[in-house]
Amino acid sequence: MTAATIYHPRMISVVVSPYCELARWVLDRLGIPYVEECHAPVFNVRATRRYGGSSVVPVLDTGETALLDARAVVDYYEARAPQNLKLYPADSAAKSEARQLFNFLFDTFGVAVRAWAYAYMLPERSRTIRAWIKGAPWWERFAVPVVYPLLAAALRKNLHLQPDSIAQQQPIIESALSQIEARLADGRRFLMGDTFTAPDLAFAALSAPIVIPPQYGGPMPSLDLLPTAMRSTIESWRARPSGQFALRLYENRPQKAPDLVALGKHGSGRTFKDKLLNFAISPGILRPVFTFLRRFSPILLLGKHAIVTRNSDVIEVLKRDSDFTIRQINAPKIDQIGGPFILGMDASPQFDRENATLHEAVRREDIERIRQFVAQAAGELVAAARPRHRIDVVNGLARVVATRLVASYFGMPGPNDPTMMRWMRDIFHYIFADLTNGQDVKRDALHSSVELHAHMDAQIALRKSQSSDRNDDVLARLLALQDAAHPWLDDLAVRRNLAGVIVGAVDTTSKFVALAIDELLRRPERLAEARECALKGDIDGVRRYAWEAVRFNPHHPLQVRYCAQASQIAQGQPRAKNIPADTFVYIATLSAMFDPDVFTKPGEFDAQRQTDYLHFGYGMHTCFGKAINGIQIPELLATLLRLPNLRRAPGGAGQILYDGPFPNRLVLEFDA
Repeated sequence: MTAATIYHPRMISVVVSPYCELARWVLDRLGIPYVEECHAPVFNVRATRRYGGSSVVPVLDTGETALLDARAVVDYYEARAPQNLKLYPADSAAKSEARQLFNFLFDTFGVAVRAWAYAYMLPERSRTIRAWIKGAPWWERFAVPVVYPLLAAALRKNLHLQPDSIAQQQPIIESALSQIEARLADGRRFLMGDTFTAPDLAFAALSAPIVIPPQYGGPMPSLDLLPTAMRSTIESWRARPSGQFALRLYENRPQKAPDLVALGKHGSGRTFKDKLLNFAISPGILRPVFTFLRRFSPILLLGKHAIVTRNSDVIEVLKRDSDFTIRQINAPKIDQIGGPFILGMDASPQFDRENATLHEAVRREDIERIRQFVAQAAGELVAAARPRHRIDVVNGLARVVATRLVASYFGMPGPNDPTMMRWMRDIFHYIFADLTNGQDVKRDALHSSVELHAHMDAQIALRKSQSSDRNDDVLARLLALQDAAHPWLDDLAVRRNLAGVIVGAVDTTSKFVALAIDELLRRPERLAEARECALKGDIDGVRRYAWEAVRFNPHHPLQVRYCAQASQIAQGQPRAKNIPADTFVYIATLSAMFDPDVFTKPGEFDAQRQTDYLHFGYGMHTCFGKAINGIQIPELLATLLRLPNLRRAPGGAGQILYDGPFPNRLVLEFDA
């Protein structure tokens, strides 16, 4: 694990621009947090050229690629949006019509509105300067008033403004408004019917300078401060049906994500403590340390802490679940977050009851259904990435598919993918992966759990109000079990059990996929062999390569148990040790998978091993989603491996970038 700075999508904007507003609306609608780097006109060129752009704004660096105008932003995220948030109709004829209308609004209407507005506002020096410099760097705020005449002249030239531009552009705007009104005349809610689509988005964002909506995402002068003639015209346009339509669209404009959280904020490497921890737990350090311990002190006692490194001893501890318990490790945080869950329970009637109920709802016969969903969802995301020949393994594939599986199979869709990702990561981080006991990690987990539980309660209530035969997913099955045979299974029990399952369903999958492809890329011959399996449809072969690859950098190198009463490990062996009461036992699964007594020639990559890996634990608390991961992870990897000449993107983008313990970006390139 290497430390890195967390990457956020970055938008280079002229903050007042309606084309930047169009891009903001796309991101806000999908719940995607982003950084907006604001510049005054002309000053923006220096920033956009860093990404291969020109004077056109916005330019959006997604971390995977640079999008050089607002239309590219729409198209990029349209290809990656879940079906319920698509901006274009599925029907090919309707899609073509919507595309034609969007292009008209983008290329004709929006251009006319911009020219008309600037023709009025450029003479209004002070008001225009205030709009341009909002959010801009300090030196631009200082420079713009000084060089305003030059900037205004450059803008007049770039927009082809003439003394009669207002008179020229106004009929174009009037004609477009009439076309919009003609489409709405039949009573439809939106331009393409009853669903919000790309033309609605374009019309709302690009009409903003002529209707002055209060919800506009950038600075906008108030109506009473505009030039008299401009204000009079805008008031007449606001009163028209098309103007009222634009204002109504703005009333439902999605809010900007409140924080940069969905794509990561607990950045590894931010502090010396982070860097030291990442260094200490990196495989390059742990493997030689564990090799030494296996040979000279396989059961190491350090006060009230013990480290177990031999494979047979690791298995013994995990099997002896009544002597080495999990409740003291996981239950306090699980109970604090959402109530009891099986991963915080030791052997008990409650564990047996709730574990059995969950297995009634999550069935082994669903595996083929899950495989088909994952293969299709992954294929769609890879298809979206093909035009640019680049894909982010984490937030462009694995994390997204896992989140959508939570929605489709488990029956718990989030408000949007990034929000659901944030909830899952914050909670999982605090309960299972917070080695630093960070207060920010705890705070974010508690905040996200409140939001998640409120959302889940609403979804459960909605589902119970619907016909019981509308869905066949895990939530529906749990609700169907609310009968006399399961008197304990009230709505709260449904929520806490389903939440416990889905919290580990996203980042575990995403981390495993990122680590697996990262290790394969280090070994070109093994990568080629895994690719052959993928091309032949040998998903089990891909799984073998993935499990062996992640052995070299496990997603969970250690597990922890608690020894409440004195117990002995490896009884009868020379290495036997008495473990005192109240001892925390660290089970080194990474070490166990390099034990030469079980994994012969452990330093070699061997995808044909018949030995049991310990990636998903062992015994009573084996990962509940092991069977699902056994098909989901190989399917995701196979989708990647089929891409021709798969390789790392140049520079830092092609290396894993972390958010705390979680891979947050790994950009790969491939040929056409």
